[in-house]
Amino acid sequence: MIKVIGSVLIIFSSCMIGYYQTLKLWQQVKIVNHMIVFFTYAKANVISARLTFAEILENFKLKEESKFNQVIEYYFLSIGKNQSDVKNIYQLDENLQRLLISLFNVIAFYSITEIEKVLDEGIRELREYYDVYKLKYKKNSKLFAVLGIFCGVSLCILLL
Repeated sequence: MIKVIGSVLIIFSSCMIGYYQTLKLWQQVKIVNHMIVFFTYAKANVISARLTFAEILENFKLKEESKFNQVIEYYFLSIGKNQSDVKNIYQLDENLQRLLISLFNVIAFYSITEIEKVLDEGIRELREYYDVYKLKYKKNSKLFAVLGIFCGVSLCILLL
């Protein structure tokens, strides 16, 4: 009886490890999507309402509070905070991090015509990253779940 309970716990815990890896992949997709939403929102507000970067951040916080926290973390990275202070930094590759930092700097320091051009290109690149991360999620999410179950069953067989 104890062996059966132990086996079930081993299989369950290895399943949860696979599920955790799947959640990390989904978090990457969500972060990139939040950035696309933010930069599209920022572009529209810079062009139409001529808002400053601080006003854009404040309005975005009021409108999309759930997405605001991840956006502001990357903004803090762009103004010189340590990478260890940014909670989700490990989930995105360095090229995407550099793109995000440069887009934040564009909104903060460039003229309106330059902002429009650069943000169009930046949003296009973010959409490409989004497609890549979404494809990666679709390909690997089932793999992680099956791998977790397989590892748990393998451990149970070895221990019995």
